[in-house]
Amino acid sequence: MEEQYQFRLSSDNIDKNVPIPYHYQLRELIRDEITTGRLGVGDRLPSERELCDIFKLSRTPIREAIDALVKEGLLLRQKGRGTFVAEPKIMERWLESPEGFTDSISKQGFQVETRVRTFALVPAPHKVSIELRLSSNEQVIILERVRSILNEPILLVTSYLPEKICPTLLEHDFSINSLYQILREEFDIQIAGAKRCLEAVIANESESELLNISPGAPLMLIESTSYLEDGTPVEYFKARHRGDRTRFQVNSLHHIISHPNS
Repeated sequence: MEEQYQFRLSSDNIDKNVPIPYHYQLRELIRDEITTGRLGVGDRLPSERELCDIFKLSRTPIREAIDALVKEGLLLRQKGRGTFVAEPKIMERWLESPEGFTDSISKQGFQVETRVRTFALVPAPHKVSIELRLSSNEQVIILERVRSILNEPILLVTSYLPEKICPTLLEHDFSINSLYQILREEFDIQIAGAKRCLEAVIANESESELLNISPGAPLMLIESTSYLEDGTPVEYFKARHRGDRTRFQVNSLHHIISHPNS
């Protein structure tokens, strides 16, 4: 029998004498329950009606608070079952560095599983030839993969690399190997920097099927061109990350100087 989280909170936790909206107070109270671990992954919240009774509030602020936490990915609604604490999002820190997805995720202790969908030699599409500074008749290697963590698809990525810089790349199995590791070890290609653009998009029918999400679900699209130390472009990719399972961290401070009196 499914157990429901026993709420520690009550109407006493809502301060009605301050000009802070009730929905905001409630959202932060529930967020605190989650971040402190008192409300764990998979725990089911009381229904909206029960929350109204607990906090002595109308349904509007209750719904606004829950909706906000669902949009953040802290809560998950399951039709016919209720609202649950969601699995924590995967933190990706590679937007500001040239390292690959596998390198970034492995540092967090996760193992990346890969399914290769397309791996072939093709004429460079117009956008790819521009990004990689190729002539119109040059060929590129296309590598399309679905990347998963804990058996859950997280990312769909399509990479393009000039054939001339890694002519034997097609001999490698990228269901078990990291692209950047093979580039380093087999071709002495060291990615020194990257230009990356981030955009919010929605999943189409094909993407939703591959990533096990609903059509129209939020995705974060990253377009990236990677470069050698001398500025030569070596890879262009488009990656679609599930918005409900991914969170990006970008650090703007390269050096943190401690104040002498701190």
